Amino acid sequence: MKSLVRIVLVWLAVSSSSVLHGALKQYQEYKANFAPLEADASAYAAYQKVFDEKNKDSVTREQMSEAYALVEKVLQKNPDWIDGYWILGSLAFNWGGSYTDEKDLPYARSVLVKGQTVTEECIRLQPDQFLCKLFLGSTIGSIGTIDGVLSSLIKAKRVEKLWKEVVESPYNFHFFPNVSAQGGVRYGLGIFYRLIPDMILLKWIFDVRGNIKDSVQMHRDSIALDGANTCAELMLGVALTCKASGSFQEGDGREGLAILQKTAKDTAQSNLMMQICAKDAQKIMKEPSLACGYATAKQQEVSKEAVEKAQKTKP
Repeated sequence: MKSLVRIVLVWLAVSSSSVLHGALKQYQEYKANFAPLEADASAYAAYQKVFDEKNKDSVTREQMSEAYALVEKVLQKNPDWIDGYWILGSLAFNWGGSYTDEKDLPYARSVLVKGQTVTEECIRLQPDQFLCKLFLGSTIGSIGTIDGVLSSLIKAKRVEKLWKEVVESPYNFHFFPNVSAQGGVRYGLGIFYRLIPDMILLKWIFDVRGNIKDSVQMHRDSIALDGANTCAELMLGVALTCKASGSFQEGDGREGLAILQKTAKDTAQSNLMMQICAKDAQKIMKEPSLACGYATAKQQEVSKEAVEKAQKTKP
């Protein structure tokens, strides 16, 4: 009996991460169909403002909002245009994710719900569309950080499944030369495995469990695929700090501190999200105990005590 229990516990520990380990595979670049968008000059110009390489560091929320509205009209005229669904999902994810002030989060959530709705429809039309899976998982996950991770755990397994299926896809797609779907999904999984508490109780109830080692590895793999940027390095530094239980003295903590120190200096840039990440690196350096529950939307309560209390107080 003890041997059986030991086998079950080992399986629980490795089952969530086995598909993610190993050498990074080679992906085939996905060829998106932009023809319906290119046929509408104003919609395509608005989209280009958001996703053209030369504009990516200066794009505004107003430009993202305008692009969403114009692309939405194109999709309404072309409901069979599958790529239009993930394009809208990507715009909603970036637009909604740009809000970090507490007072703006209800509006940000409403934007993210738009992205969830349109990518849900995409999956209904084409269940294997990997970019729709990426942004469906991303919008659900972002909504979860606004609502609170513990109150959103019932959705966590679906997010993990969607993102693992993206990892397993034979395709990649580059939104910019140094920003890809495969790098982005690993960035998301890195945050996911840090914010979900590492508790067997959650595996039993929700079939999902955090894993800080996987979190660190996902962020390393994301950087290996797409290269370093301020937010990618911040999240790796945060994961390492969490893994070291908030200590900067040696090993993972020392590496995490060095990364955070470097990231905190990256303040002279115009990209809104990168500015937030540089500022938040300073926050984690001052209060490393925040690392495990850190999210750009708002700080999460992820202690075991909080998890147990949340389960006891459920109706």
